[in-house]
Amino acid sequence: MGYELKWSDNINLDESKLRGLEERWNIRFPKEYVEIVLNHDGSVPYIIDQNGEEITGVVEVPSKLTWSIQLLSLIEKEVLGEVFSPIELAYDTLSEALPKNIFPFAINGSGDKFLFDFRKDKNEPQILFQNHEDLILESKITEEELEEKSLEDWQDETLDFVCESFVDFLKLISPRD
Repeated sequence: MGYELKWSDNINLDESKLRGLEERWNIRFPKEYVEIVLNHDGSVPYIIDQNGEEITGVVEVPSKLTWSIQLLSLIEKEVLGEVFSPIELAYDTLSEALPKNIFPFAINGSGDKFLFDFRKDKNEPQILFQNHEDLILESKITEEELEEKSLEDWQDETLDFVCESFVDFLKLISPRD
């Protein structure tokens, strides 16, 4: 990275909320993610330049654009009489468009998601990106399309590989030009 990384907010998260979500999703978040989210829930990364100035951190998705990011909060909020956390809402709205064992952890300014992919490794998930305009919902796939290829294959086509791990993802955060 070569830059000092700072998170926008010092919002402490009760670890039981994180562990409860892990239990519901049957996963273990990477320890580096846990360390950050416990102290900076819902935060935006900033890069500190050589003059001490804060510059919004962005992540370049291969073959896509460069995106600013925000961690999805695990702190529950009440909206229209319902209580939910943004990370769970993101998963609930995306779950029909994702293969199993893929979960959101960050969002960009356009509503696209950065995702943990636990399919190959339960301990060290890969990082994927999904553009919200590319979603393929299970309910929208026809029988003919399912004869051509599986639902998971269709959904995989909407996912862009970003990097091998959350540690590598952190290294991709750079200053916005």
